[in-house]
Amino acid sequence: MNKKQKNTPIRAVQIMKKEFFANRFGVKANALSWGIIVSQNEDSEKDLNAALLFKKDKNLFIDILNDKISPLINICGCQMVGIKASFNRTRGGYTFSHQRLKTFISNKDIEKAYRNKLFNKKLSSEAAKLQ
Repeated sequence: MNKKQKNTPIRAVQIMKKEFFANRFGVKANALSWGIIVSQNEDSEKDLNAALLFKKDKNLFIDILNDKISPLINICGCQMVGIKASFNRTRGGYTFSHQRLKTFISNKDIEKAYRNKLFNKKLSSEAAKLQ
């Protein structure tokens, strides 16, 4: 390993960009918008999750922390709705908000979700040891 190369960890700021997710899922960055998924179960309990919404296909979204494309599902009294939201970097993470709805993803959660999915020097050396 070159001495100038550093063993830098994956950082949330590298991940939380539309371009990152567009590359990851093979779509154009301008086809995505930041959003909140509002899930309501049969007991009327609500859950809010940060996501990227597809502008043309209103039935799909990118689940940021689960790193997958998912459909909005409405079955058996459970409903999911995607709402366009503003996206702001804040201390310790990222806030997604729309009117009175607000959800937060911490830097630690993002880094934990993606640490083994992106190339870094440490992951490369660990893989080399396993061969």
